[in-house]
Amino acid sequence: MNAIVLAGGYGTRLRPLTDFCPKPMLKIANRPVLDYVVAQLAHYGLNDIVFTLGYMPGRVRDFASSYRGVRTRFSVETIPLGTAGGVKSAESMLDDVFVVASGDCLSDIDLAAMIEKHLSSGAEVTIATVEVSDPTRYGVVTADEGGRVRGFIEKPDSDRFGRLVNAGVYVVSKSVLRYIPRGAKFDFSRDLFPGLADSGTLYAYRHGGYWCDVGDKASFFAANFFMAENGGFFPPVRNVSAIFGSERRDGSLVSRGAVTVGRVSRSIIGDGARIASCGGVDNCVVLDGATVKERLSGAIVGADFVEKIPLAPAAAEKRDENYGKYLNSGA
Repeated sequence: MNAIVLAGGYGTRLRPLTDFCPKPMLKIANRPVLDYVVAQLAHYGLNDIVFTLGYMPGRVRDFASSYRGVRTRFSVETIPLGTAGGVKSAESMLDDVFVVASGDCLSDIDLAAMIEKHLSSGAEVTIATVEVSDPTRYGVVTADEGGRVRGFIEKPDSDRFGRLVNAGVYVVSKSVLRYIPRGAKFDFSRDLFPGLADSGTLYAYRHGGYWCDVGDKASFFAANFFMAENGGFFPPVRNVSAIFGSERRDGSLVSRGAVTVGRVSRSIIGDGARIASCGGVDNCVVLDGATVKERLSGAIVGADFVEKIPLAPAAAEKRDENYGKYLNSGA
């Protein structure tokens, strides 16, 4: 069994963060999102990983190729093919059963339990689901007590169909790819899942732990603080301390490559960032290479922009003694 990571999106809602950086390479608590995704897959023995690439493919390919103990292969889209279309284009590289993961989602989903449910149910696709407060941004799932999906409503205008949504992680039997046209734009949620629900071959695996779709700046901001506080869920597959080393300083997470002369409080400071003596940050995410020469609070700070975030960092939904275990480990 292997896995495929969808890592080709443009990240439009995250601009200007993604103007010069592909979304999977954005750093959460000073580590690329992709690191967390690959660590989770490898933890469950999925060490053969295919990446679908589109936007800035070279950046992702060069980075992912350096993972140790992981076989990495790549499928580059010259035109956007959608989530399912991208998987179809990589069909020859996929096993009879495989896991689909989003390159911009963070979670502690138990993939072993999810795979077991898929194999025992006879499903063609099993989707991870989570309950959220605002389901209008996602695909809402309705399922019976056995997990068989009875309805799939993409981005409804209210919560009248419930708050259980598609988490963007799937276990897929390769036979389902016969429904997906080759070389055409095709999406799992909009184009494939409604039909599978009608045929009774789509199942849901309910996840009750942490999940974050890093799809907009507010989510990016919240995820940074959650991971800074709790660390990685799974052991990294590269030497994190050597490549993305950070230190905890008075409630902040500061890259060892940063220079902080001004005041830093409850913030995350990226590599090569500089907090000048005339500046200071409180409750901020300062990206790599940014310089701060003023007092800022509640913002994402880039090299040439400051984006105020109206929402406070999300509180940790779940705590565990192992959550912070891998943040600065030398694993």
